[in-house]
Amino acid sequence: MSIVDESVQLSKKNIEVILNYLPYFEDTSQKFFDIISPKREAGNIVEYIYVKYSAKFMEFYRELHEQGFVTNFNWLDSNPNSDDLSPYYELLEDADILTLRRLFTMIVRHDKYNEGFFADVIESGLLLQMLNRLKLLKEEMD
Repeated sequence: MSIVDESVQLSKKNIEVILNYLPYFEDTSQKFFDIISPKREAGNIVEYIYVKYSAKFMEFYRELHEQGFVTNFNWLDSNPNSDDLSPYYELLEDADILTLRRLFTMIVRHDKYNEGFFADVIESGLLLQMLNRLKLLKEEMD
């Protein structure tokens, strides 16, 4: 999946592609992911717990990369190594497009090292708030 330099500007089309997923994430009847329990054989764990995301979510995840929302931003310098979502909410309050891109990058990267982190972001409502913030910023651009 592609990662762009954060200095590359997003177009309205890039933003619209991501916002097309807003109704999907607003629909609380959707099943965005499943938590797969550990598999045991003869009392030994042979597969550890993991999260399996829906096909539609994985499409959204790929679009985050393709549309330039996952950047080369050095997320390790900015992200506490924690599952606490409160810093993300704090950054979101007055977020501009650059900050939103950094938030998406931090979440995508954190999920790579912490299985299910993106599921927590969805479940907490943070992703929906991020998409709504993006929608507001797009409206201001028009």
